[in-house]
Amino acid sequence: MKNTSQLAILCAVSMAVLTGCQGIGSKPAESQVGVDAQCVVTATGYQHIFARHCTATSGASQLLPQYCTNATAAQNFCRMVQNAPNKTRVVQPDNRVRYDANLNQIVGTAGEKCGRLIVESAANGTVVTEFPELNGAPGNCS
Repeated sequence: MKNTSQLAILCAVSMAVLTGCQGIGSKPAESQVGVDAQCVVTATGYQHIFARHCTATSGASQLLPQYCTNATAAQNFCRMVQNAPNKTRVVQPDNRVRYDANLNQIVGTAGEKCGRLIVESAANGTVVTEFPELNGAPGNCS
């Protein structure tokens, strides 16, 4: 009988601790402000990035070739911008999230050291576009 009582008490304490760890009124992680989904480069996103920022004749700023070889390479650039410690993050009027980051290394063919990333929303990390930039990010981008 003593073991049953101890087990019941242990279970009750465990449940109380687990419930307490949930936090009263806390939000699920995916809806907390400032917690964004990791970026994802889809085939459509990669096609846009390649056509606009990996093809010199497009007239837009150009990424270095190592960020243009495939969707995985574009994904690597995306993560660099999204995870940069000095990034700025702005939610645009259309709910897309824009990141600008100084990456402290050349990422563009014109010597740009900064990158811009646009994702569909904080909850949906699907990449709309990404490219190097000479201004708009913290610090000196060239």
